[in-house]
Amino acid sequence: MKLLLILSLIVTAAALTSCSESSASPSTEHTAAPENGAQFKEGKGVALTALMAESIRLQTAEVQEEKIAPAFTLSLQAMQRGTEASGWLTADQAARVQPGMEVELGTAKGHVLRIEKAAYATLGDFEVTVQTAAPIEAGSAITATFRFPAGDTVTAIPQAALLTTAEGTFVYAKNDEFYLRTPVKVGARSGDHVEITDGLYTGDEVVTTPVMSLWLAELQILRGGKACTCGH
Repeated sequence: MKLLLILSLIVTAAALTSCSESSASPSTEHTAAPENGAQFKEGKGVALTALMAESIRLQTAEVQEEKIAPAFTLSLQAMQRGTEASGWLTADQAARVQPGMEVELGTAKGHVLRIEKAAYATLGDFEVTVQTAAPIEAGSAITATFRFPAGDTVTAIPQAALLTTAEGTFVYAKNDEFYLRTPVKVGARSGDHVEITDGLYTGDEVVTTPVMSLWLAELQILRGGKACTCGH
């Protein structure tokens, strides 16, 4: 059903790339979405009619100030049978992890035994060794979750609002009657929320679903449609 809704939006967007408006026509500061679906305007974003927004179940949320309790997961592997398993941390992750801290290993618990900077690895890589409560077999892979206490209040949004592409990370921010794809920088992640370190302000409104549908519609118009100089 969701796929059908996405395809419906794309088809509608593609239809709007026809030459219904001459390049000589006077432009206006605010262009309303056409009655039959969606449109894109450079510098303003994607606009939807009320009917289209309802059909794709468009939802938004306000950017808020929240306390984020960071967490990340890591794949560990046991090199030999015993109670130790190791994995690799980035420099940022290693700065948070401390020997002795508790680690979640599925339904079991473990703790950080040691952290060592790898002399032969890429600069910034650190090996972390976790001690498990029960022995594990050589070659076994386990998932470790590292959790940290919440810090100061930060600007945060639902993770569902993020759009990650080859060009970077974006959100669709409400811009009058349009939704503008806006680049953002992310920080700590916790549960369903993520810290935004740049690109948004508290009180801004962002699309939480269906972000991918808006992006596909924008791509269809910009890269798959025909310009108004097509002559038909």
